[in-house]
Amino acid sequence: MRFLAVDWSETECRYLLASLQRGGGFAVQKAGIAAIEDISANKDRDSEKTPKPNEISDLVVCLRNILKEERIGSCSLLLCLDRSKIELLYQTLPPCRESEIPVLLKNQVLREHSGFSEHDPLDYLILGNAAEENVRVLAATIPLSYRQSLVRSFRSIRCSLQRIGLKPLAVAELAFRFEAAPENFEPGLIVYVVENDLDLVLVEGKQILSSRSVRLPDQLRFAEIVDKIAAEVERTVMVGDDRVTGQPIKKVLLFGGEEDWTPLIQILTEQGLEVSVINPFQISGVHTTVIPDQPVCFAPLLGLLFEQQTLPKNSIDFLHPKEAPKPANYFRSVFLAVVLLGICCLGLYYWNWEVVRGMEEELVRVKEEHQKITAQLQQIQPGFNVLRQARNWDTQGVVWLDELRELSLVLPNEQDLVVSQMSFSILENNARFSGIIQMNGIVRDPSVLMKLQTDLQGRGIYLVQFPAPSVNPAGGGYPWLFRISIYRLRR
Repeated sequence: MRFLAVDWSETECRYLLASLQRGGGFAVQKAGIAAIEDISANKDRDSEKTPKPNEISDLVVCLRNILKEERIGSCSLLLCLDRSKIELLYQTLPPCRESEIPVLLKNQVLREHSGFSEHDPLDYLILGNAAEENVRVLAATIPLSYRQSLVRSFRSIRCSLQRIGLKPLAVAELAFRFEAAPENFEPGLIVYVVENDLDLVLVEGKQILSSRSVRLPDQLRFAEIVDKIAAEVERTVMVGDDRVTGQPIKKVLLFGGEEDWTPLIQILTEQGLEVSVINPFQISGVHTTVIPDQPVCFAPLLGLLFEQQTLPKNSIDFLHPKEAPKPANYFRSVFLAVVLLGICCLGLYYWNWEVVRGMEEELVRVKEEHQKITAQLQQIQPGFNVLRQARNWDTQGVVWLDELRELSLVLPNEQDLVVSQMSFSILENNARFSGIIQMNGIVRDPSVLMKLQTDLQGRGIYLVQFPAPSVNPAGGGYPWLFRISIYRLRR
C-alpha cells in the first residue's frame, strides 16, 4: 500500500512517497520539498484588513501539482501538524482506569477551556507511568471545522486521508527506532529543528514525559540560533530532571548531521550531556536508494509512517482520536435471531403438520389404554401391598415374637418403668439392621433407662439409641417421660 506523508509550513511543503512492507519497515520512493504559492494573488498582504490566505487551498494546489508531476492517480495521505496548527493542553486527572480517561478528559477540558467544543476532535497520550496516583496526560485538539475542511479538500484531489498526526510525537517515534532496545532507553531529550521551529521531547523508555515547541526568532545569525537552542535545551533538562523516575537526564538525541551542528554539539557536551546525532534515512526499517539534500526535514514524515505501520498507543491521531468504549448494542443481533428463529419454527411446524396430527391421535389412544390399566392397578393394589409387606417381614430372618419375649426379660418391673406404646418396623435394603423397635412410656428415674440400655446392648443383638428423658407434666410416681429406639442387628 502506497502512502504520501506531508508536512508543510506557510512557504513550503515537504512530502515523502513510500510503501509499507509486510516484513516490517517501508520503502521510500520519493522525497522532496515543493514551494507553496499563494493563490490569493489579489490580496494586499501589507494591509491589516486583509484576511489570512487560505492555507488549505494553497496546500491542495501544491499537492495536486506534486501528484501530477509524480504521475500518481490516487493514494492514502498522512498529514503531520506542527505546534502552530493545534492546541496543546496539559491536564492532570484523578486516579482512574485507562478506559475512563477519554470521558474525564473531555469533561475537564470543556470546563476549563471556553474555546473547546464537545464536537472538536480531542486526542491525548499518557505522560509517564499510568499507574501513578494522578494521571498526567498531554491533550491536543483542533477545531472540527478544520478537520472537516482537510478531509473535504483532499478528497477533491482523490487523496484518502488516513492519519492526522503531531510532529513532535512523530519525531519521538522515529527516535525510538534509532535505539536498539527502546524499552531500556535512558532518560533523554529529543531535539528537532526545522526552519524556525524547535521541538523538544523528554522521554524515558518508551514513555513520553513532556513535549514543548519553541518558535525561533527570524533573521538570526547561525551562532545566535545555536545559543538559543542550547539555552532551551538546558532549560528543558533542568525542568525534566524532576519528572524522570531514575537517573538524571544525560542524553540528547539531535536530528541532523554532525557537520551541521558541530557548535551546538560542543556546547551541549560542555554542559555534561551525551549527544547522539541521528540521520533519519539511516534508521533500521527505512529502505531507500534516494537520499534528499536536507534529510533532517523528513524526520517527522518517517516517524508518521512508522506510526501508521505499528499504530502505537503513545501517539495522537486527530482523524481517529481515542474514545471511551461504546456499550455493546445487541438489539439488532437479537432481533435478527428472533426473526430467524420464528421463520424456522413456523416452517418446521407446517412441515411436520401431518406428523403432529398423527401423534395427537396416538396420544388419545394411549391415554384411553392408560386409564384402563390404571383402573386395573387400583383393584389389585391393596392385595399387592399386603403381599409385599408380608414378604418383607419374612425376608428379615427375625421372629419378632421371640424378640418381644427377649425384651420382656430385660425390661424393668412396673414400679420402675411403664411402656405405654411399642412399635416394630423393618428396615429394607439395610445391610446392618433388620428392623427397629420403638417404645414410649414413663419411668421413675433416668438411671433405670441407662441400665436398660446397658442390658439390651449386652445381649449383642441390639443397638440402643441413648434415651433422652423429659419431665412428665402429670408428675406422680413416674416423673419422667421417655422414648427409646432399639435397632435389631442382622446375624
